[in-house]
Amino acid sequence: MLVGDLGSHTTCRKMVRGKIQMRRIENATSRQVTFSKRRNGLLKKAYELSVLCDAEVALIIFSQKGKLYEFSSSNMQKTIDKYRGCVKEDQRSDQDIEKYVQELKLEAINMANTIEFLEASQRSLWGKI
Repeated sequence: MLVGDLGSHTTCRKMVRGKIQMRRIENATSRQVTFSKRRNGLLKKAYELSVLCDAEVALIIFSQKGKLYEFSSSNMQKTIDKYRGCVKEDQRSDQDIEKYVQELKLEAINMANTIEFLEASQRSLWGKI
């Protein structure tokens, strides 16, 4: 065997992460450690998304104790205002759709009344012939 050639005598071990069950972590210390790690991971991913994709990103996190953590690729307030504007447009759109549906229902009622009137007129005319 050559020096540095480990050949078939070496076993390759891979570290595989196991899936964790999605439920509240009961141990307060473990919960805090997990929160810190995941918070930092989210903040890092938000930054990466903003840089790699030139996306406008805002991330707001409140800890269990109410401490604020945030990231914004630009001005946080401008991003929030932009978000609120989009939400208002969606709500307006829903309101417009509801109004249109009500108008269609009213139009259908009017048409039904017109049909009823025309049928009554037709019956009256047939009766006179």
